[in-house]
Amino acid sequence: MEPEDIAVVEQRLNYTFDDKNLLIRALTRKAFAQEQRQQGRNCQDQELYRILGDAVLKSILVEMLIQQGYDSRESITNKKIELEKRENLGQMFEGMGIASFIRFGIGEKKQGISRQSSVLGETFEALIAAVHIDAGSYEKTKRFVIDLFSEPVLDSPELQASDESLGLDAISKIWMLSNVCDSCFQPDVCSTVRMCHFENW
Repeated sequence: MEPEDIAVVEQRLNYTFDDKNLLIRALTRKAFAQEQRQQGRNCQDQELYRILGDAVLKSILVEMLIQQGYDSRESITNKKIELEKRENLGQMFEGMGIASFIRFGIGEKKQGISRQSSVLGETFEALIAAVHIDAGSYEKTKRFVIDLFSEPVLDSPELQASDESLGLDAISKIWMLSNVCDSCFQPDVCSTVRMCHFENW
């Protein structure tokens, strides 16, 4: 990838990589890497990153949902499954405008899979892993994911009634998601009380 391409991707992700190679690997499909290695070039692919990204994403989503008021195993599981579907991830990824930077193999391009949401979702998972490795911090990775998932989570119909009754706007809810104390049993109430400090945060 050219430096200008990397800069565009970073801008759209709202994240700057210290190690650009992590980003390049996350955007590299296995078929592309194999073709490069056949030509004697060293090239790593996203496959292992997809496994790591999937695991990290699951953990963060569960934590987000608990903080958002989901209070049963069934409700958390169902919402998590909905959010982490690769089709859903693929739609989010395409919305970022960086799908064209994925490095597909020649055969994959001929098969026309470059726009399949499930395929884009795999790259989404790989990017989460790349950010996690580059940041070296679960909390930084969580903030990155929160920025991407805040709207899908906050749009949940199960939470709209309680949000309206408390008068929480979108900014308040995002602040709550990012800043409420871990020991709080009523994060929505806690957020409402602590929003007086928001301007100084």
